[in-house]
Amino acid sequence: MNMKVSLFFVTLSTGAAAIENESLTRNKIFGNASKLAIDKATCLYQADFDHGTKIISTAGTYKLCEDIEFGPNGPAEPGQLPEEDAFDPKYDAEYRENEFGLGFFSALCITSPDVTIYLNNYTIEQSPGHALMQRFFSVIELASSPFVPGVGPAQFVGDDETFVPARNIKILGPGKIGRSSHHGIHGNDNAFVKITNVEFFDFEVGAVSLNNVDHLEISDCDITGNRDDVPVVGLFSAARFLRPYGKYLKEEVPKFRMRLYDSASGKFKWKSAADVYDNLIAAINNVYDDVINGNGQIDEQEHEEEYHLFHNPFQLVDGPCYAFLVNGKGPAVGGQGWKFNEEDDTSTSSDVVIKNNHIQDIKCWNNEVPALFGECGNHGCVINDPLGAIFQTIKTFDSANPYLARGKDGRYNGNVVSDMQIMVAQAISENLIPDIPSRQISGNSINNEVIDWATKGSVLKPQYVCNGDSMHHVMKGIIVIRVEETAGFDIEGNTINNIENLSVEPFSNCDDYHIGASEENEDEAQAGNVRAISVAAVRGYSPGNRKSRIKGNKIGVGGGIYSDEANVIIGIDVQGDSQRTTIIDNTINLQENIFQGHDDQFIAIRIREAVDGSVTIKQNNLAQDTQILNTQMIRGRVPRKLKKLHTRVSGGTDWSVGGCPFASSYAIKR
Repeated sequence: MNMKVSLFFVTLSTGAAAIENESLTRNKIFGNASKLAIDKATCLYQADFDHGTKIISTAGTYKLCEDIEFGPNGPAEPGQLPEEDAFDPKYDAEYRENEFGLGFFSALCITSPDVTIYLNNYTIEQSPGHALMQRFFSVIELASSPFVPGVGPAQFVGDDETFVPARNIKILGPGKIGRSSHHGIHGNDNAFVKITNVEFFDFEVGAVSLNNVDHLEISDCDITGNRDDVPVVGLFSAARFLRPYGKYLKEEVPKFRMRLYDSASGKFKWKSAADVYDNLIAAINNVYDDVINGNGQIDEQEHEEEYHLFHNPFQLVDGPCYAFLVNGKGPAVGGQGWKFNEEDDTSTSSDVVIKNNHIQDIKCWNNEVPALFGECGNHGCVINDPLGAIFQTIKTFDSANPYLARGKDGRYNGNVVSDMQIMVAQAISENLIPDIPSRQISGNSINNEVIDWATKGSVLKPQYVCNGDSMHHVMKGIIVIRVEETAGFDIEGNTINNIENLSVEPFSNCDDYHIGASEENEDEAQAGNVRAISVAAVRGYSPGNRKSRIKGNKIGVGGGIYSDEANVIIGIDVQGDSQRTTIIDNTINLQENIFQGHDDQFIAIRIREAVDGSVTIKQNNLAQDTQILNTQMIRGRVPRKLKKLHTRVSGGTDWSVGGCPFASSYAIKR
């Protein structure tokens, strides 16, 4: 039995109130109890968000009283370029350096228990400028930090600070949660969360993503499409997050400089800290000017280098995407769930209901970023900068011009991002950059071998680890509803239509594969795969014998699922160590309105080999086949088997939870 939560939803007052025209309208929408609660709720206005994240630290009922567009500390007038620190927090007692070290991570941050938010027929979303410049963001965050202690690209919880999750939370429509560079709603370690009657649109990664949540209901929500005007790829985020390091070197170590090789000219160039930082800021401003003050995209003619580095060819998020994601403890950046933790119920989710939601027009592409493999001390590593961004030498989606930091001749071909990454790595090795919460250095793995290559003009013979994105998160394609490491769930009465994965063909020059993939998928390139509903490492309800259910969902009816580079397109996928689940009364037609000659492997329901016999399938209406097996031949070929540079490490991750291995998970090639 899961004993970690003993909270109950607050019952709203049902006392009398004066009835006016506006109240009558609300009464029709919400009913008497909710109408009175809304009338008494505290208003949230645009002014509450103009200087930064609105933090709700007091229990109560709140409502939007106008549309909110979050973009604090931006340019004062339209058409202006941002200052160097535009959109950044000013650290103080409210915006602490650990938590906000990578910027304003949400518009609304709830740290108190017993909070109800009425959207009240209004919209809350990120502004276009802030969405460009703050690539890590949720409109609503249900905790004091976007990561639990010990995980994430930085340490978000200081030694003298406490991570505070929100519990007993209701987010109620009608109303809209719009544009976000990552999530609509995100949280960790939450309990008793209800999200109902909300329209989500223009998120990039997911509408709702909750890790280690107990007693969750997501119901009667409309997902009307994720964002389809994303102007940049993940490398732009790396550029933005490098600014504090470059600024420190320019201002505090002004004489620091490096001689970097330039493959294009065949010559060495001396570059100072000021040169490298100013070039980075100029490139960022050029992108901002083209996208925000121009036509929404980087101008290839005016800014050729910026276009080559940052342009997003599909205008969709370049990593895995979802509608709803429920996971165990820590972020869901590794592979799909494999083993359910029977020993520790504080690390798994429970009692999850996702019902009667309408989901359509979810699109993304997974940009495979081959990660250099190298040595870091006494172990192997993938080469990344201090905040985990991969040191990118090539791009896999542009066969005409794939060269980034590595030129055609194999020598260093610097750009505004790689120059800064190399300079920061060298400064760290010389102990020139102090480690502070907003400028953490321990994650850097750009080693002397890479620095020497950039500074001596030698030829790099790369070894690449594949199946990761720009942050070396495992690529998983599209999973519309994803539930993992959960005891007790009902996924019921949802419709899923018009899903499209635009990922390109997997990169082939791979020496190894991301160690974070689950055992079922460790040697499979998943970037092009699509799963409408996927559960992994799940159980039935506890206590009692009631099974979890996937019931009465309509998948592809009215608009199918498409991916040109999929190994599999699956309606319902059950993976990992899963038990006590019934799949019943679902209607699945993955090829509705799709050209029938398409050669992807369409599977209505798949049960993987680790699933036990208590998972049952009955009374479903299926246009495609069911598979109860582990497919060995995928689209007529054996899945990629990659050379092993390392022994796979059981539980060997840099993060205490969440399954994202960085440097220390890889053993040196012998």
